[in-house]
Amino acid sequence: MSRPDKDELIALADQIGWFRLGSDEAEEYAGLADAVLDVLDLVDVAPLPGYARPTPRAAGPRPYTPRTDADDPLNAIVGWTDIASGDSGLLDGLRLAIKDSVSIAGVPMTLGSAAVQGYAPSVDSVVVDRILAQGGRIVATANMDDFAFSGGGETSAFGPIRNPHDPSRAAGGSSSGSAAALSYRDRIDAAIGTDQGGSIRVPAAWCGALGLKPTHGVVPYTDIAGIDATFDHVGPMATSVDVLGRVFLAIAGPDPSDPRQRGVEFDPDPVRAALDSTATDFTGVRVGVVTEGFSEDDPTRAATAAAVRGVADKLRDAGALVEDVSVPEHLLGGGVAFAGFIEGMSATALGGGNGFGWEGRYNPELAGALHEAFHRHGQLLSPQIKLVALLGEHLRRTTSGAGYASAQNQRTWLRAAYDRALARHDVLLMPTVPYVAHEIEPELGLAARALKGWAALANCTPLNMTGHPALSLPAATADGLPVGAMLIGSHGSDAQLIDLAGRYERRHGWVGLPV
Repeated sequence: MSRPDKDELIALADQIGWFRLGSDEAEEYAGLADAVLDVLDLVDVAPLPGYARPTPRAAGPRPYTPRTDADDPLNAIVGWTDIASGDSGLLDGLRLAIKDSVSIAGVPMTLGSAAVQGYAPSVDSVVVDRILAQGGRIVATANMDDFAFSGGGETSAFGPIRNPHDPSRAAGGSSSGSAAALSYRDRIDAAIGTDQGGSIRVPAAWCGALGLKPTHGVVPYTDIAGIDATFDHVGPMATSVDVLGRVFLAIAGPDPSDPRQRGVEFDPDPVRAALDSTATDFTGVRVGVVTEGFSEDDPTRAATAAAVRGVADKLRDAGALVEDVSVPEHLLGGGVAFAGFIEGMSATALGGGNGFGWEGRYNPELAGALHEAFHRHGQLLSPQIKLVALLGEHLRRTTSGAGYASAQNQRTWLRAAYDRALARHDVLLMPTVPYVAHEIEPELGLAARALKGWAALANCTPLNMTGHPALSLPAATADGLPVGAMLIGSHGSDAQLIDLAGRYERRHGWVGLPV
């Protein structure tokens, strides 16, 4: 590790602003710093036993070919690969695209950013390892919004990801490519996305796919770049319930490397039962239609609201007990969550993508890659990420984390609001996004583009803070474009959401699937 000399220490003290160092004092601090860093060097030079860095399941070189317009007209892909382990299981025959924030050993990972250059992880994330262990083939890395900090699908350094139903419109974000790539049915059967504020569900809704944000912690997030450990989710995207459920079964369950999973239980049997079910009715299922999730402020919002009301009518006709329910806190939840995002993401970034203060498997390689990205290529970051850096630093200097602490303390209040509604209903229903896919507008200024991308997350973001499972269903259309109907369940009820999705699929099928 590099050693600061006395002049650097004097400058650092000035930047911190809490105290000043004189020349003689700084000389002593330089000697003290040398002694401390000598100890820290031991960790780098001779790592002590700890969490094992697993050997990739599929040994040997892993192919990688950058995408072209010819093989990827929607710009959904960053690179093509072909990785299989030879193992057999739930995912035999399935080809998967993996969001480009999820570590795949030996394959370049960009996070959708021009600032991340030359980084290829040496280990597979737990999710990737489990996919390979169950016979899945990984065939692509999927394009995404820059550092996953937009819901709009327009901020990737590689260009906007286009909607398969109308290429002049965006796929949604930030797991944009994961959803759009499902239209390449001759090459991709399922995808993995991540979700901190709606990033699985928004693109699933706009592209006409199924997208599951599982209960927080049910799927391990180890070796996946995130925003804040209390918001990070990873889950499956597909065009059928069978494939979605199989991928979920393959990747869910405990792993000691991820502290997000503490206290979270997972029983695979109810998921298996849901996938084996042939039921098509909803008799006795209590559905609460969250009125705050609907808007009629303009024609496209009104059409979207009517489309999801139509889904509620179909559930009622199939025997469900459907009624409106008010969750006033829903309208405030996104703002509370966003207050946590800004400082949480800033702190995570400064902590090398790992953050601090948790027990589990850290990723020192990612820390090194992000250090290079921020310090050598920071000018190439998206406006959203530059704003996070600016506001994070501002808030650290002015409040020292008080705003983040307040936002986190409101988590229990927000969670309790949905829990009260779920105590009276088996599931809640609302539009995944209050409107259909927006048009790609290259001429937008940075502020307008950022706000446009975040607006799409309004109905989804509160559930990242509460950790409830939520599943977007491609059950409706408006103005000729897909509309997602979002089912929300109690903590741990992922299997119930999959079961109800399967009943709806068998009874009505899906509309607006990726084409």
